[in-house]
Amino acid sequence: MRRFVRIKKLPERPQIASIYSGSAIFRPIMLHATIDQDRAVGSRLTFSEHVHDFYHIVLYTKGQGWYSKKGRFLPAEPGTCVLVHPGQRHEFVTRRQTAVYSELTFSYETDTQQTLKLPFAKLLSLYSGMDTTLFEDSILSAENRQSLSNLMVQAVDYLNSSRPSSGYYVHRTLAHILDFLMEYCTQKPLDPPIVDDRFSRIRLWLEEHYLEPVTMNQLAQMAGVTKSYFFRAFKKAFGMPPLAYQQMLRIEAAKTLLRATSLSCGEVAFRAGFTDVLFFHRIFKRNTGSTPKQFRRLSS
Repeated sequence: MRRFVRIKKLPERPQIASIYSGSAIFRPIMLHATIDQDRAVGSRLTFSEHVHDFYHIVLYTKGQGWYSKKGRFLPAEPGTCVLVHPGQRHEFVTRRQTAVYSELTFSYETDTQQTLKLPFAKLLSLYSGMDTTLFEDSILSAENRQSLSNLMVQAVDYLNSSRPSSGYYVHRTLAHILDFLMEYCTQKPLDPPIVDDRFSRIRLWLEEHYLEPVTMNQLAQMAGVTKSYFFRAFKKAFGMPPLAYQQMLRIEAAKTLLRATSLSCGEVAFRAGFTDVLFFHRIFKRNTGSTPKQFRRLSS
């Protein structure tokens, strides 16, 4: 069994695997790590179900036993991957039986010691920039179990190293572990349907010519289909009718001009492709919830 326990503050922390939440930047701090833990170790607190502000990644590698999470005892077998986030009650020791496991314990903190207390799924969502549905307790295949085990061993090797570069490699390894969890412990969003190239070309044309007046008939002719079919197919592919899509592009252009220039609202309307200023005001408020003047004031 190999272990790491953080006993001193590190002078510098790499930026790898940092999380931006709210208005703060949280960086990972490795607190404890164990490879192939086959006997009870640690403080008395760990011998009963407990809670704290840490994240755990636990991988069972050998034997059979049980672990406790949120008041329930669950089976532990080789390949069981358990994820625990701050505020979740858990215990891995008293009913371990023959089970052997590896564990990484870390927290996310700001430079002022503010602690991140988000669920693991939200942590991965912020890390990846994607909405994430997490399987907190997964059974990994033999191949994936070995891959995660190798990464955890690598992390402990770097944690116990005295090399100046070890901090960088520890954080890089943690990023690889988070990548692994994204790949094998989350539910993947469904891929969007393949869009007919004809409609993709029309969308691109609208993005490049959103200022130009155009009719549904003209767009359908450009796609080489009937007007009714074009309307239905474009809406299904992109979530809105083609002229509504053009209008959305014009609103986005107007928002940029309101933020970045001192042009009058009438001039903004004209430059964004609207010929009727009153219509522009009405459509802008419908889409944003505020008038152009209010939007400019709130964005400044």
